[in-house]
Amino acid sequence: MERAKTYRKPGVTERLWLGLEKVLNLLTTSAYNPFYYLGAISIFFLWIIFITGIYLFVFYSISAAGAYNSVQYLTVNQWYLGGVIRSLHRYASGGLVIAALTHGLRHYVLDRYKHWRWVSWVTGIGMVLVIIVGGIFGYALVWDQRAQFIAISLSKMIESVPVFGMPMSISFARIENLADQVFYLLLAVHFFAIIAVTVLVMIHLGRVAKSVINPPKVMAYGLVAVLFLLSFLRPAVSSGPANLKALPQAMPFDWLYMFMFPLMRYMTEHELWLFIVALVLIVSIIPWLTAEKKNPEVQVTKENCTGCELCREDCPYGAIQMIKRTDGMPYELEAVVVNKRCASCGICMGACDYKALNLPDLTEDALKAEIERLSTELAGAQGKKVVVFNCAKGAWPDGVLEAGGRVKGFDWARIVTLQCIGMLQPSMLSIPFENGIDGVFISGCRMGDCSFRSGNEWLVGRINGYRTPVVKKSLDRSRIGTAWLSAVEKDAMLKELGQFHKNLK
Repeated sequence: MERAKTYRKPGVTERLWLGLEKVLNLLTTSAYNPFYYLGAISIFFLWIIFITGIYLFVFYSISAAGAYNSVQYLTVNQWYLGGVIRSLHRYASGGLVIAALTHGLRHYVLDRYKHWRWVSWVTGIGMVLVIIVGGIFGYALVWDQRAQFIAISLSKMIESVPVFGMPMSISFARIENLADQVFYLLLAVHFFAIIAVTVLVMIHLGRVAKSVINPPKVMAYGLVAVLFLLSFLRPAVSSGPANLKALPQAMPFDWLYMFMFPLMRYMTEHELWLFIVALVLIVSIIPWLTAEKKNPEVQVTKENCTGCELCREDCPYGAIQMIKRTDGMPYELEAVVVNKRCASCGICMGACDYKALNLPDLTEDALKAEIERLSTELAGAQGKKVVVFNCAKGAWPDGVLEAGGRVKGFDWARIVTLQCIGMLQPSMLSIPFENGIDGVFISGCRMGDCSFRSGNEWLVGRINGYRTPVVKKSLDRSRIGTAWLSAVEKDAMLKELGQFHKNLK
């Protein structure tokens, strides 16, 4: 059985990205690598924005005459609290954009955006758009010269759309035309952005089981410390008050939120709209532009299903649901697969002890027969022998893996390739030992960065006896080695395999 087809060799960009994460892991360890928590960090920033925004709203004057002065009161007169909170609000907003964009870029580079992940990708694009719009309107609420520049630029863009009547820029041409209702509108859009992002986050996580929405406490404390440090070293301040009798002059510019306005020097409003719409559409449909054929979904053998729900608990994408039994078997429930959500990762197979779940191109029987064959073949060799269970998404022995699971330079080892290491059943783990093999070595993705979210974590739970189905207590844990490494850490994986073999008694 040849399973090398499950391996996708990382491209140049992916190798560079994983190389950067490898360096960070040396500094922070996998448990605290910020790249593994970008989604949770984004949500953490949202909480800070929401909490600080409530305080700022209490003191904000929703009027043309009082908007600027109320913000100045917070910034100058109440610098010890209001000024700090304003700065936290500002820097958390910038951090949110950076974290969200990096999160999306990482998933694109690591090829984690296609097929069953398309909902998360599209809602992620929507979140970034809403965040930027909300931030732009937030800047306008300050009603300084930067806000005046934003208001005039936005008005020109909006009034270029033919569905609107009177040009909005007239409202910002003369002081007497500036009504307080404009600030109610700005505030409404700013608040609506938070509500819209919250809804999109719920949809974004809807197909992700047991999603991580909070960064580790140490990381959260560190982020807060950085925000406070920035707030004291470079507090957020306003530019001069808006002056409708003159064009805005020198002002601070935020490229994270205002990046599109400089384009108005080189494009008409219609061309800018066309550029924005085209860019959003192209980025949104990337999952379909680059998607290769999806692997076949897992299939349920109904007569073997006991309705234990372990597969549903372990599925990382909510692709398995339990329904009332319909075939008269003496069990209350049966498992069904939602094909559109299935990642073909095989993690559910690792949770099932009853041969009820199988990937069409890699059944449980075929996999166990392969483990049996390799173990028997290896058993006759001299010295200590090791069977390796290797994840196709983790460190792959490219260049040294030979036909039949052999590894060049490691005659005492045979490799069994799995789509995800979480696919490994406890009963499969026992087969090599039952055939006289001295040790079993397990290699999977970095902890916290499983390509299928939780496969390595679930397997560790089974080995350590706290996640069902558990590995037999009678198996000597000293004869089970593990290595959790990314796809670019082949040398480290082979080194750890060699060390494990050396240490075997």
